[in-house]
Amino acid sequence: MEAFKIPTGSMAPTLLGVHKNVKCPNCNWKFKSNHNNTYVKCSNCFYKIHISDNGNRGGSRILVNKFSYDFGKPRRWDVAVFKYPFVDVACMSCGFSSSQSMMCEKCTNSPKIENFLKSKVNEYFKRSFGINQYHKVVCKSCKTVGAIFCEQCGSTNVHVVRKNYIKRLIGLPEEKLQVVNGDIYIDDKIARKPEKVQDSLWVPVFDSNYTAKQEIIENWEVQDGNWDISKEQLHLIKPDGIEQKSYITFKRNITDNSAYNNEITDVVSADVMLAFNVIATGNSGGISILLEENEKVYEVFVRSRGEKKESYVKISGSIVTSNADAFIESGRVCRVEFSNADNEIILKLNDSVVFSHTYDTDLSSLNGYTKSSKLKFGGINTDAIFKNILISRDVYYSETGEWGIYNPVEIGEKQYFFLGDNSRNSNDSRYWKFVPESNMVGRAFMVFWPLRTIKIIK
Repeated sequence: MEAFKIPTGSMAPTLLGVHKNVKCPNCNWKFKSNHNNTYVKCSNCFYKIHISDNGNRGGSRILVNKFSYDFGKPRRWDVAVFKYPFVDVACMSCGFSSSQSMMCEKCTNSPKIENFLKSKVNEYFKRSFGINQYHKVVCKSCKTVGAIFCEQCGSTNVHVVRKNYIKRLIGLPEEKLQVVNGDIYIDDKIARKPEKVQDSLWVPVFDSNYTAKQEIIENWEVQDGNWDISKEQLHLIKPDGIEQKSYITFKRNITDNSAYNNEITDVVSADVMLAFNVIATGNSGGISILLEENEKVYEVFVRSRGEKKESYVKISGSIVTSNADAFIESGRVCRVEFSNADNEIILKLNDSVVFSHTYDTDLSSLNGYTKSSKLKFGGINTDAIFKNILISRDVYYSETGEWGIYNPVEIGEKQYFFLGDNSRNSNDSRYWKFVPESNMVGRAFMVFWPLRTIKIIK
């Protein structure tokens, strides 16, 4: 077991580096922001907040089980510590600094092992007698012998620093991996996150419990029906004697914007979660949720108890699954949670799963990316009050870097592919490819400091 301190925000919001705590003066939303930011826009109400005077807070302190991979294989979605496959090299002769790979140039896939004993001895002689250091390295596979030297002047009189990194393990040995439209594809099939991992990666976009004093951006748009919109709730009023389907639309685009990074992007995401409390009255009709992604429409209908029609999930107009036992009791509060992530639609009523439907996307037929995404909800032939509305998005793995982006990358034997949860600001395998098995240090399993943030890492 060993304790580590997180220095950067590449794994935010799962793990925090040096950061600032922020409370929006317009809506009271509390969130974290990178310590370098002087201002930030609140994700909830888009109010611009100057935070240059906010004090810096230290990074998360975590516990790492260094024996976890001695007794079992690393698993996809593990948060793991490993030796970064590059070293920082500072020349003591000419002052030039660089980052150098510790992977063998001859056989390409195997790590070079530094003769640390010799290095330490040479470091002692350098300090004591002025003799130059000589960092000898040997390839673990082909046994090629080399040295770490200055790339500018060729001197072996260099200071070498090797770092530990922490990221989320995404790709396993001998797999084909590609990042497409914010998702991970393994051997041309989407990789779905386990429920506990997915729950830890939702990024809040909007919470109706944090009402803005000054409206910076409109949240709701009514296209049909009779809605009473207030800061506390949304009320769908059923007209007397008329059977009607009515929706209210979340007007904002759901993108991979992050208050932590203070970046405004136009990358649209359809991997979203919508949750609310609803009180529906009447014994017919029911509640409906629509997610529109480009030309595709995902629809979930949950009937009122007296409605004869079964509850169902539709994709582009076709019912893909139904459930006669899923219903909402008239006049009672029901917590509804709808999510679409990694090509899986899940609906929960009062924390119980009533629908779980997976669908496939053939990479060869994937025509472009998500250009538009609209989230709607409402009712069919019912009167309903919606409160405690929460909208979140899934982590979006951005297509930056070189490896596994525009073309799939083949992961070698005893190699792993890592990504940061804060994808837009993470130096990970997209830039420097693979981590060899011998570089693995252990699995991070707990945040123990600050005390108010104690949690099991998922």
